[in-house]
Amino acid sequence: MMECIVKKPTDKLICSNQNNRSYTFPQDESEKILLHPKSQSQFHPKAPNPWLRKPIWVIEEDEARELLNDVVDSTRSLQRHLNLFDLVSIGVGATIGSGVFVLCGLIAHDYAGPATFICWAIAGFSACASGLCYAELSGKFAVAGSSYSYVYISMGELPAVITAACLTLEYLFSASAVARSWGDKIVAYVQNLADQNTASNTSTASAFSKLALILDPGYNINPAAFLVSALSILLLLNGVKESKRVANFFTVFKVALVLFMCIAAMYLVEPENFHPLIPAKFGIPGVMRGSISTFFGYIGYDEICCMAGEAVNPKKNLPRAVMVTLLLVTFLYVLAAVALVGMVPYDYISITSGFPDGFHWRGVEWASQVTAVRLYCHL
Repeated sequence: MMECIVKKPTDKLICSNQNNRSYTFPQDESEKILLHPKSQSQFHPKAPNPWLRKPIWVIEEDEARELLNDVVDSTRSLQRHLNLFDLVSIGVGATIGSGVFVLCGLIAHDYAGPATFICWAIAGFSACASGLCYAELSGKFAVAGSSYSYVYISMGELPAVITAACLTLEYLFSASAVARSWGDKIVAYVQNLADQNTASNTSTASAFSKLALILDPGYNINPAAFLVSALSILLLLNGVKESKRVANFFTVFKVALVLFMCIAAMYLVEPENFHPLIPAKFGIPGVMRGSISTFFGYIGYDEICCMAGEAVNPKKNLPRAVMVTLLLVTFLYVLAAVALVGMVPYDYISITSGFPDGFHWRGVEWASQVTAVRLYCHL
């Protein structure tokens, strides 16, 4: 082992061992740490090896450096601002979205009928099994990089690169799907306003029609989806400390909206809508196909592990945040599925706007309008 000692009033940490190898760190406070005797020069072999795994002692040295840098904040490029609540907010906010408003109706109408909540429970069990792996690895290796870092340590460099590419594609396509869903709903909402004002106010209807043409120019282009994506990127560029306030606000808003919809729908539940629980035309295969489709609704919780560099006490908070997020999200999905199929017969559930159309079908217009307006902010 290599011993490192810092003494005032010097501002550098110099470490040495019996081989006269040394590390130098800037430091203002007295501190003492232990580093592994192997040096960084011993990490890479002479010949490139795509299956080379990152040694655990390198991770331990990185964590030791992080502890040193935490004493002097100016030495860190990433500041630790995210506590357990912030991490759970990031996980829930990244996971809950189109799953409640789109997938619930789609699965109920096309795959499983009243057994939609079973689909969510099966998918939730699978997501929790995956989440346990993330929780264990994030607790042992509290380093930024999520799946990339874990695969680099356990399998090697080439699998880690492939994993990083898959992770990037996962976020790319899931974010694109949510942005496009939001943009399509904005276009439908504006067009609906234009149709409602056609007879009463022609000037207002004309203005909404022009806006609808701008938002839907054709050729499968959606400017609203691009706009919300660009604004999200600009918000993230301001830094984690600033963007976490917005993320926390919208996450609390999302959970409150889902609970509002579920509670309001529960008052309209009709027990006969649950019979038969699994319609004969769907059967068990339909439930299994539905569970496969609902797993898309769990994409995003692993984003928590990407926040290791900004998390406070990551070895404890990351595993806790992963499991709390999955349990909370699964509960909300199952509750929403039960409320939706109980409120409306599955044959009449909209595959694009389940809850707003469901409240409209039951004649509760105020709940339909509130849900529809908040839906756009929610997504």
